[in-house]
Amino acid sequence: MTAPPNELSVSNLGEPIDFIWRSHKLEDKIEPHGSMYVPISIPGADHTFYMQFDTGAVSTVLYYNPILSINEKYGNIFKIDTIDGKVRAMNAKLKVGTVDVNAKSLGFRGLGNKINWEEDSFVIIGTVGNDFIEKNPLIMDFKNQQITLTNSEDQKVKTENDYLPFTFDGRKIFLNAQLNKRPVELWYDSGSSMFELIVEESTFWDLAAPGAEMESFMISSWGAQVPAHNIKSDGEFQFGSIKIPLTTVTYMEWPNKLQAFVLKAANIGGDLGGMTGNKLFLDKTLILDVPNLRYALKE
Repeated sequence: MTAPPNELSVSNLGEPIDFIWRSHKLEDKIEPHGSMYVPISIPGADHTFYMQFDTGAVSTVLYYNPILSINEKYGNIFKIDTIDGKVRAMNAKLKVGTVDVNAKSLGFRGLGNKINWEEDSFVIIGTVGNDFIEKNPLIMDFKNQQITLTNSEDQKVKTENDYLPFTFDGRKIFLNAQLNKRPVELWYDSGSSMFELIVEESTFWDLAAPGAEMESFMISSWGAQVPAHNIKSDGEFQFGSIKIPLTTVTYMEWPNKLQAFVLKAANIGGDLGGMTGNKLFLDKTLILDVPNLRYALKE
């Protein structure tokens, strides 16, 4: 439940950033809201790139081969060095939408593919993590497909009572909510856009609707194929005054992210409901005021 130091500084805040949904295929079904990407511009490069917006990532990272391609074409825009045995991009500058980002250094996660400048129309160069939002409130307007990083508290939330608390342990977002009228903490991971609620196996069966049949499939996560299972549920979330049905619950046979649930429950004593992504909030606005450890969900 720890995170490396935040090496980002951000400026030029307050303008909405249009994000893009990319679909994912689950067996024979297409999920249109598979993952969300924000446009990236790099000083010295006349090209629009993209990075996944992922609140499940504690730090912003780059993909190695696309950065090499950018350096080859535009003349070593990114200064790559090895620090304490780890390859990093030093003093990196980029724009996330209209937000200026300066990073003392950025790490690499995954190789990615070299860029084919003639054929690749949607070039993904990395992931934007929670270091981007740690010092400023964020408005996520899912209905209009926009996010806005702001300098001050969002004026759409009029009173203190509209906010709910959350924790930011290890630069991970745990939302306080209710599930079936019981208090829970939900790890909010926008990189898990396709799923309403991801839980461990015993909770999966507890939340299953009577007589429901399990559906199994494989998903790709950071290059690995992970067995996953869905089952129908008849649960209900409550976020302040807003109620949202839980129609499907998911169990994955890969412990990496679920280990955080165990750590949280064992070491802090919280009631872990599981991990949720964007699917619950697709027609809502989610406001994450990280500096004040509070959030609001609005119709």
